[in-house]
Amino acid sequence: MAEAQPMTVRTSQEGTDAVDLSTILLAVGTVAYEWDVASDRLVWSAGAHKTLGLPPSAQIDTATSFASLFDPEALTTRREAVFGSKQTDFGDGVAFEVEYPLMRGARDKRLWVQDRGRWYAGPDGRPARVVGLVRELGSRYEAAAHAASLSRFDALTGQLARPRLIEIAGAALAAGARMQTSTAFALVSLTNLGAINEAYGFDIGDIVIVEVSRRLRSAMRGGDTLGRFSTSTFGLVLQECERSDLEVAAQRLAAAIHDEPVTTAAGPIAVRIALGAVVAPRHARTVDDMVARARIALSRASELPSGLWIYAPDPDRDVARRANMKLADDLVAALNDRRVLLAYQPVARAATGEICWSEALARIVTATGEAVSGGPVAAAAEEVGLVHMLDRRALDLAIARLARDPQAQVAVNVSAATTGDETWSHALDGWLALRPDIAERLLVEITETAAIRDLAATRDFVSALKARGVRVAIDDFGAGHTSFKALRELKVDLVKIDGSFVSDLETSAESGAFVRALLALARELGFETVAEKVESAAVADLLRDWGATYLQGDFIAPPALD
Repeated sequence: MAEAQPMTVRTSQEGTDAVDLSTILLAVGTVAYEWDVASDRLVWSAGAHKTLGLPPSAQIDTATSFASLFDPEALTTRREAVFGSKQTDFGDGVAFEVEYPLMRGARDKRLWVQDRGRWYAGPDGRPARVVGLVRELGSRYEAAAHAASLSRFDALTGQLARPRLIEIAGAALAAGARMQTSTAFALVSLTNLGAINEAYGFDIGDIVIVEVSRRLRSAMRGGDTLGRFSTSTFGLVLQECERSDLEVAAQRLAAAIHDEPVTTAAGPIAVRIALGAVVAPRHARTVDDMVARARIALSRASELPSGLWIYAPDPDRDVARRANMKLADDLVAALNDRRVLLAYQPVARAATGEICWSEALARIVTATGEAVSGGPVAAAAEEVGLVHMLDRRALDLAIARLARDPQAQVAVNVSAATTGDETWSHALDGWLALRPDIAERLLVEITETAAIRDLAATRDFVSALKARGVRVAIDDFGAGHTSFKALRELKVDLVKIDGSFVSDLETSAESGAFVRALLALARELGFETVAEKVESAAVADLLRDWGATYLQGDFIAPPALD
């Protein structure tokens, strides 16, 4: 395409000397433009393509085509600066100024520009004509912006990292509120990534993740934003997106992943995704609401054959959520009032009855002074994203116990949220810096459901703990779908058999067969095992005969407050 038809830039004349403003603008890396809003036509002064470093084929003769060159990372654009203005044009126009990056190929080739000008209102008071100047900000500005943005991108896929994605979601929500348009937020999860990692290894899993990110980006609408939300989940911000638009986009994104297998060195691999999304502001007024309700939609989508679900209010779910919020508020109050304590339940060696360590179990002291199980509160806190606070308090109390008693050995539980919580890890490092001897007497238990939710993140968490000298156990094994191959890759020290299978060994032949098989396979693979909820001598004898390494339950000893 030929370069856009240049606008006429007037000159001033004094005597016989004429000043060519177009030449001056080009000399200082600036071009002028005029935008007719009704027709969307954008007219530039001479040399616009050259000044902006764009190929002659780049279409910049409409505001829409020019906007397609904006980097998706841009939080504010000319359109938002103009139409988002709350000022009124009384005849002299309204000034605006905004900075944004233009994409000119690869990310390191983009150009940051300053766009400043005035808009003039039409009869309805809304912007009808816009004039302004676009000035390149220079290589030093771009270098600084590039350096600042390095931490904002995911190292594996090159997509935006989660914090930056959330920032853009917030900016899109705010812009939508100003312009009275809808914004959608979607989460796309690779539902079989755990199985791929187990079958082919994490290297192949990484290849799959990269290819999925590429396909998602290729299927996105122009102007939408993609980021990596977690190891197996991507997030998308879809601007000016109503529910009908979202339904079409969701089908297109799913087809991009499902229609063809991913080609890898291990052969073609079929990938399955689930997509959950929410439309704001109709069903989410804040960024936190957007993320929370997209999570709810993703959870529902994972249960459906289609793998797709768009959030809609559910009265029963909302009642349950309010109940969870009440329990979470109770937890925060208990933490503030120092009413969270630990009860310790001993774990005995099956062959000798020797007590080897104790598991720390959270207890909440009520207003009447009664210490109740923290389990329901912890489950509610996990639902609303506060369980890391309980995990942190449990860690501090357990390590304080280890510091007081040089003979004590303690196991603490962590949730899925804590496996990615750097503050928890930093707190542990602080304790170990003061008391290095504590590491070998500490055992961290991760539930199987937490482990399989994000195997790659769990692997990193386990590796970091073991590097510190801390042992790791997988708790409630058998309740999820983790294979022993995955456990070997995680390099855990212990496997705790889910107590629901142990508690009914005397009455359920199926539970007996399952526990026997787990214990036999664990023994063959070199894992030590703990059987939980041992409540009778008969069950203890069965487990001992079947080869359980350790026993835990009320038969051994009930939990006791510290």
